[in-house]
Amino acid sequence: MFTQILRQSFRRQEGQALILAALMVLVMSIAVLTTVNIGHTVHERVRLQNTADAGAYSMAAMEARAFNFYAYANRTQVSHYVSAMMWHSLISVIYGAEAFFTDLYGFMKTLNPCAGKRKKLWIILCPIIEVIPYIGPVIKAINKIITLYKTAFLQPLQRILKAVNPDKWLGKYVVPAHRVFNGAMYFTSQAVMMSAATHVLQTTQGVLDANDKNLNSMASQLITGGYSTCLFSQAHSEAAGGKPLMVNSWKNPFGALDVKARAANDPIARAKRSMGGITNATRYSCDRNSGGACPERFITSRRLGDILPLPDALGFIRDMLNNGVNAPGLFEFQKMGQTRMLSTTFPSAKNLVDQGRSPHNYIRDWNDNLNPWGMMAQGDNMGADDLYWLKLGPAEVDVVVGKADNPLSCNNKDPYTRCFGDNRKGLGDNSRSKLPYMRMFKPSVWALNNNDSEGVNGGVHWRVHYPQNSENWRRHKAPKGPERQVGVHEEKVCVLELVGGCWFKVSVYTANVRPAQDGNHPWGGVTPFMHFEPGQYGGYCNPAAEANMGQMASREQDFNQPTAWLYLNKSPEDVVNRANTDGTGTNAPALLNEQGKVKFALTPDSEGLDMLNKRKKFLSLLEGMNVISRGQSYYHRPGNWTEQPNFFNPYWRPRLASVFQGRHQLPVVGQMIDALPSSLQGFGPKVITH
Repeated sequence: MFTQILRQSFRRQEGQALILAALMVLVMSIAVLTTVNIGHTVHERVRLQNTADAGAYSMAAMEARAFNFYAYANRTQVSHYVSAMMWHSLISVIYGAEAFFTDLYGFMKTLNPCAGKRKKLWIILCPIIEVIPYIGPVIKAINKIITLYKTAFLQPLQRILKAVNPDKWLGKYVVPAHRVFNGAMYFTSQAVMMSAATHVLQTTQGVLDANDKNLNSMASQLITGGYSTCLFSQAHSEAAGGKPLMVNSWKNPFGALDVKARAANDPIARAKRSMGGITNATRYSCDRNSGGACPERFITSRRLGDILPLPDALGFIRDMLNNGVNAPGLFEFQKMGQTRMLSTTFPSAKNLVDQGRSPHNYIRDWNDNLNPWGMMAQGDNMGADDLYWLKLGPAEVDVVVGKADNPLSCNNKDPYTRCFGDNRKGLGDNSRSKLPYMRMFKPSVWALNNNDSEGVNGGVHWRVHYPQNSENWRRHKAPKGPERQVGVHEEKVCVLELVGGCWFKVSVYTANVRPAQDGNHPWGGVTPFMHFEPGQYGGYCNPAAEANMGQMASREQDFNQPTAWLYLNKSPEDVVNRANTDGTGTNAPALLNEQGKVKFALTPDSEGLDMLNKRKKFLSLLEGMNVISRGQSYYHRPGNWTEQPNFFNPYWRPRLASVFQGRHQLPVVGQMIDALPSSLQGFGPKVITH
């Protein structure tokens, strides 16, 4: 019976599906675990890419912030230079007023030789004239007015200027102090430069740690951190402010860029022209409309109407004074002035003083020695003038047998020592240069660098010379005549010349304005500053590219705007995130065991199931998960994509950029992809998708 029951049980088919069900449960369990593993891997891949994007964007943001700080620091330097020009202008105005009021006394003395100290024939003639009815009382009244002008106004003014000596305090200390301020600004820019470079080199480690604590970025710092720092470094001009990675290119904050550099393609000269040109274009240090005492055009155009505090209701008087009086042969008077940065050797001391030839004033030149690039103002020197001229009547009348010369008027070829103001307007002007003010200097002040000072540091100042030389000016020239104590120079002028001989001479009294090297106007030149260099420096970071400073970096090189590359790798163990330190989830339960491997020994050569991602390697070296991201610092003024990047405007911004579009910045990669056959040209974008 038992045997029969056992035999029947073997014949029954119930329960065979259980084995298949068990196998299906195993397969389905493995499929579920695999799905969970894939989902976790995808999640980790997205998180790793987001971390890379955040790091690259943060690196680009650090670079953009540094560049914008440079812009504000450079603008501050420009404002300091403009302020220095304002004080330089004030010096010119003060001593220009001294010269004008001295000349005015000389003009009155020439017009009325009976005023003040009388000399030779006038000692006898003046008393006779003064007793003539009607004429005598008028002459006496004029004499008293001229004497009162001298004793009550001119002499006190001169004594005050000598006692206070604003030329020394302003020119020797206040004006150069602005370069010290600029040195401090450059020093802070250096600090920001190194701070930004450090963050880029470390691939903004703090951002990576905040996004994923279970991430080792040492490989990224070694691979992409150094390269990104190099790209950041090469955006800086070595000639102007130095590069982060070239310590020998760092400048002394309180030194100056080479004042001898002036060649058109010299990188130092290019940098100086950027600073000097912007400074000259920003010469509005004060604005009368804002309630200040300084008129708006105090630096750019010191015409008489501009510097007098006239209300707007008297604007017609201001325009009339600005235009001056120009009636040739009757009366001519004009007052003008300007201050600007200048270039090395344009001028130098030797072409600012009279050495047997006419000196050259470069302030208003549109044509700098037929080299227009030079007058883009490198900031190596600084000049200011307050020119005026006063002429009464025709300069001379020529007759067949001789000529009559007017002592109260000069032509442009007369010696400037016998003229009221500067008479040399148009001297040397011709169809080639057309520089009407090139020979005019009375009065003017020139702050020069040591190289252009002709061995005497402190520049050149065209100012009134007195008999005493207590300050030991070089080129001091004492005045002659009875009024020399007030700086009035006497010079004999032949007013009637007939048949080759002089028949009659009179004394002309003018302000003794001459060049002096008083040592009060040193100027070191342009202090170092951060400057963007758009030249092609590809060879510095990319040995496969050719570096050419004279050539603009191409679009493929982002016009030298820096890129921040970030490569991240996550090992298979790190992807699992067993400790779940940041609370983003762990994949350990889905691995089935510590090794993450399952093997079914159905046959001797059966394959196992590996839950860890150890098969895919980056460049056959790094296994696990690999991502790459690219951030960029770019320059863009709103509404103008064509403006060249620079460190003067704070328009630098960060962005995430296409990795594929930046392939030419990677050594060899861009060239290899571009060299693919046309049938494979679409391979690159498919592989490099980010």
